[in-house]
Amino acid sequence: MNRFLIAAVFFYATSAVAGPFDDGVRALQAGDFADARTVFTPLARGGDGNAQFMLGVMLENGLGAAKDPGAAAGWYRKAAAAGVASAQYNLGVFYQLGTGVPRDPEQALKFHRLAADQGHSRAQNNLGTIYYTGAGLARDAVEAWKWLTLAADGLHGEAKDIATQNISAIERELSPDALAEAKRRTAAWRPAK
Repeated sequence: MNRFLIAAVFFYATSAVAGPFDDGVRALQAGDFADARTVFTPLARGGDGNAQFMLGVMLENGLGAAKDPGAAAGWYRKAAAAGVASAQYNLGVFYQLGTGVPRDPEQALKFHRLAADQGHSRAQNNLGTIYYTGAGLARDAVEAWKWLTLAADGLHGEAKDIATQNISAIERELSPDALAEAKRRTAAWRPAK
C-alpha cells in the first residue's frame, strides 16, 4: 500500500468512532486486506458510511482484490448518501474522469459541492476549478475565486501553491466590484453540519 494511502487511512481512522471499524482500519494498515474486508463488509451492508467508504477505497486501489472502479463507485455512492465527505469527493472525481461510472459533469459538480459544503478542501479546489472553466455549468469567476480561496486554507504543498496561483489569475480578471463580491461570499461561507 502506498504511503499516501496509508496516511489517508490513518488520518481518516483517527476521526472514526471506536469499535469494530477500528479493527478493520488496523487490519488495513497492517496490510491484512482479507481481515479488513471481513470487518468492513457487514458494517457497510448494515449502512455504516465509514465502512462503505473504506470498501470503496480498497476496491479503487486493488487492496486485497483486483481493482474494480465500478464496485468502488457503488460503495462511494452509498457512503456519499450517508454524508461521508471523502466519498462524495471521490465520487465527484469518478464522474469528472469517467472512472467506474459514465463521465457526467453535472454529477461531478453535485458530489464535489456536497463535499465542499462540508469543508473538504480538495472538493473545494475541484469545485473552484469547475466554476472557473465552466465544465458542466456556466462559468462563474466569482464562485471560482470563493471556492479556491476556501480550498487554499486547507491544502498543503504543491496543491496549495497551484490554488494560490489560480486565485491570483482570477483576481486579475475580476472587476473591483466582482472581487468585493467574491470576498463577501467567502467570508459568509460556513461548513454544513
